[in-house]
Amino acid sequence: IIYLGERECSIQRRNQKVVEEAPSPFLDEKTRRAMGEQSVALARAVDYQSAGTVEFIVDKDRNFFFLEMNTRLQVEHPVTELVTGVDLVEQMIRIAAGERLSITQDDVALDGWAIESRLYAEDPYRNFLPSIGRLTRYRPPEEGRFGDIVVRNDTGVTEGSEISMFYDPMIAKLCTWAPDRLTAIDAMSDALDAFVVDGIEHNIPFLSALMRHPRWREGRLS
Repeated sequence: IIYLGERECSIQRRNQKVVEEAPSPFLDEKTRRAMGEQSVALARAVDYQSAGTVEFIVDKDRNFFFLEMNTRLQVEHPVTELVTGVDLVEQMIRIAAGERLSITQDDVALDGWAIESRLYAEDPYRNFLPSIGRLTRYRPPEEGRFGDIVVRNDTGVTEGSEISMFYDPMIAKLCTWAPDRLTAIDAMSDALDAFVVDGIEHNIPFLSALMRHPRWREGRLS
């Protein structure tokens, strides 16, 4: 059983995550290790055998308290993959097939910084009113590695897809990776500016504004 570092999910609206990042700008190595060891102890106590997500809440003195364990991947799992280089879905499939984990804790190293923005079909100019309709244009930014920057977009829609009222309003998970946090934020800002979505209202302007917010850029979370 190993742990793969933390994801910071404090940027929320109505208790729903909007932006996630790895690692957290608030944690130090001592807290990170203590959290990880607690997570491993929990998984061992219940004989858990797959990828799982243990959620903690942390106070201003870096004391952390257990909230819950999600016995699955989370929406924000790509940021963990980007900073660790571990394909979590592949590992889940291998474990389900009866293979032993081929990675040890010593193999896990956090490299760089990753950010995920959740693109929602909702209108930030009308108190985030849900938006439905057909995607008349859907042009995400180009994915891949561009020098020191990686852009990744996990999505389930294409141009012409219909956004209905019967499903979750999330239409894409846009991720960027860079060697440091501010570069990853700037890369996200550029990727959001390059994202074209027409036919529905969406929260890209809200996300773009957030990427430029001084407190977010300084990593002053509470």
